[in-house]
Formats: sequence, structure tokens, C-alpha cells
Amino acid sequence: MNYVSKLIITSFLLLTIPLMLTSCTKKELVFKTVENQPQAFSYLPRTEDGFIDWVAAINNGTIKPRDSIDPKAAPQSRPMDMDVIFYTKGAMPDVVYPHYQHTQWLDCRNCHPKIFKAQKGSNGVTMAQIFAGEFCGRCHGTVAFPLQYCNRCHVKPK
Repeated sequence: MNYVSKLIITSFLLLTIPLMLTSCTKKELVFKTVENQPQAFSYLPRTEDGFIDWVAAINNGTIKPRDSIDPKAAPQSRPMDMDVIFYTKGAMPDVVYPHYQHTQWLDCRNCHPKIFKAQKGSNGVTMAQIFAGEFCGRCHGTVAFPLQYCNRCHVKPK
């Protein structure tokens, strides 16, 4: 990829990613299908089903998220390497929430305390709420992989 192409894509990402994250907090749909993804994202790594693999993009150095679009902003917290288990009732496996993958590019303040209380057992998350755009549904189903991929989150056997 030549210098001009990289410059155009970098500029697009610097303008677009903050808008996508803002859209998550406003519960607006940014893109729900592979077909709706912006052409400028075509160079990003993909999951088997064609959606952007943001974690792979960070891990392989394709993107390097900034702490903020404001150059005077305080640096964000560092990645937190811990998992949170959401215990489910019924036949579905428990949910494993990987903090590390999320905090590689999101500051804790993106989710705490507005979306999630940082206290074990204090959120009462249900799938109905997630599908209604609350909790995980603020981003998943919009800019992050769709909610229909149950096995991406429900991974811990009962």
C-alpha cells in the first residue's frame, strides 16, 4: 500500500472510530452487516463470517488506537488482563467477558459507571436488555460482532 493510501485510510480512521464509539453510547446503528461496512475498512482483518476483527487488527499492528482525539486528554488506563464471568441460568454456557481485549483500545470510562457498575453481581444483565441495546448491546450488533454469534461470549461450559 502506498504512502498516500495509508494517509487517506489513517485520516478516515481517526475521524471515524471516535464517531463509531460515540454511536455505541447513543445506541445508533453504525453498520450491522458486512455489506454496510465502509470501503475504507476493506484492509482490516476479518473473522470467518466477514466482520472486522478489531482485536486481530490491534494485535497484528494494522491499527494502533489513540487514547483520545483530543491531544491534551489524559492518557487512558492500561489494558486490564482479567476475565469477568457472567453466570447464566439454564442450558447456555456461562459468559466470559475478556477485559483485556476490550481495554486494549477502550478506556475504563467508556463503560464504567454509565453502562456497567464496577461491582460483581450489581448489573443484572439479561439477553433481552442486550438485544434492546443495553449493556453489551451498546456496541455488539453495531460496530462489534453481531449478537447472533452466541458462542463468541457463551464459552464457559456449565
